[in-house]
Amino acid sequence: MATGIKNIEGRSVVYINTKFYIYLLLGPLFFIGILYGLPQDSFSFAARGSIGTMAWMTTWWILRPVNIAISAMLPIVTTSLLGFMPVTSVLENYASPIVILLLGANIITVSWSASGLDKRLSLRALCLIGPSMRHQIITWFVISTVMTIVLPNVVVAAVLVPIAIAMLTYLGMGDDIGRSGVSTVILLAIIYGASLGGFGSPLGGAMNLVSIQHLEEMVLHREYMYINWTICMLPMLVVVSAGVLFLLLRIKIKQKELPGSRKFFQDEYKKLPKMSTAEKWSLTLFLAASLLSFLRPLYAHAFPSLKPPYIFLICGMLSFIVPDGKGNRLMTWEYTSPRLVWGLFYLFAGGMAIGKMLTESGAGNILAQALTSYELSGGILLIAVFVFLGLLLCNVSSATAACAILVPIVINLAQTLNLNPVPYVYIASVASNCAILLPTSVGAVAVGYGLDPREMLKKGIVVVLFSFFMVSALGWLFLKFWPGFSVA
Repeated sequence: MATGIKNIEGRSVVYINTKFYIYLLLGPLFFIGILYGLPQDSFSFAARGSIGTMAWMTTWWILRPVNIAISAMLPIVTTSLLGFMPVTSVLENYASPIVILLLGANIITVSWSASGLDKRLSLRALCLIGPSMRHQIITWFVISTVMTIVLPNVVVAAVLVPIAIAMLTYLGMGDDIGRSGVSTVILLAIIYGASLGGFGSPLGGAMNLVSIQHLEEMVLHREYMYINWTICMLPMLVVVSAGVLFLLLRIKIKQKELPGSRKFFQDEYKKLPKMSTAEKWSLTLFLAASLLSFLRPLYAHAFPSLKPPYIFLICGMLSFIVPDGKGNRLMTWEYTSPRLVWGLFYLFAGGMAIGKMLTESGAGNILAQALTSYELSGGILLIAVFVFLGLLLCNVSSATAACAILVPIVINLAQTLNLNPVPYVYIASVASNCAILLPTSVGAVAVGYGLDPREMLKKGIVVVLFSFFMVSALGWLFLKFWPGFSVA
């Protein structure tokens, strides 16, 4: 690691080692090398600057000499210093409607934690788990996948992983999470489900919203209805998830049962008081925002400006107004502000900015033209290329960054080949949600609680290889035999 923590005279002090400076310098060195190294007759100044910025951001996202939120601001830095693109076209991504949606959704999910609704819902569902390890794996995976369809994957991991750790601690395994086969497979079930379930609906994470915004701006030139995404993605999610669950169940572990695990959840659930007013409001606001977003086709003509981002913001704002049943408001800004995932907003905005830079500078077209020279015609080979790039990008950076970088390229290439870009965007988005190799995003939550990152990498390689073949094959089958898969 480039940084670390030392305990000096009872104080935790952050220190910087030599790797920090190496990692820090690699990003700008790549940027300078690309800016002045790519042939000027083939790449414009704007294209070279955009590609260089992407390389710089990707390097820092992988090596992390600074927080990923800081790296996400690099498009502002490079364009303002060198002027290869208008800064205003970059800045607008940092206040896009989708950032507003993420803010509103995050406020609502913070209210889940404040009211205790997250624990109640999780424990209620988990009371159904039996003592069988097979049942444990299936239940954790299914619950994680289903929750991530409507909640950000990091939020789901942050809710479920501590509950799993509490169960394991209750069973006497809490001190050996990293070396326990039982602990490893349970935590993997959670993070695999939280990663994959995200593409099931637009509400599953910022990566889907990135893809939708690119579709709206570059292909449709109109509003994209969220219900269409779910109709197209859920069948693929069911098949891919079933395959990943099969791989999880194939992991060899010595212990076949966890006696008392069902009792643990039942006892914990019985300790909960009656559902409070605060919990009811938290659930109501979330359900209202979600339902109104999915049912927008029913009222779009009457309220043309009331789109999902503003619905979630309104419901988020209401959480500061409605009562908690104890004479206070459900939420206060003092409680909410430090718990919002501000880094996610900047990461999303930075990824969108890079995607726009690659598109407006012509860099995306150049890459598309380079790919067309390999005589890709739109069949299984083109799909496999997109799936490979999506898996590669999401596992070295993040799902949001992968969609922001890849989707504009997918659209440019499809349009160059006179193909409908919509199904290829869907396929690329699915591949970009399979980030399970490294301790980034949801993986970081599990590693933070003791999961060995080497085990995550070792077992994740098999899942990623499976995902490559499965998503490629499903994408080709859906594209060829399901006309609705090409409709937005």
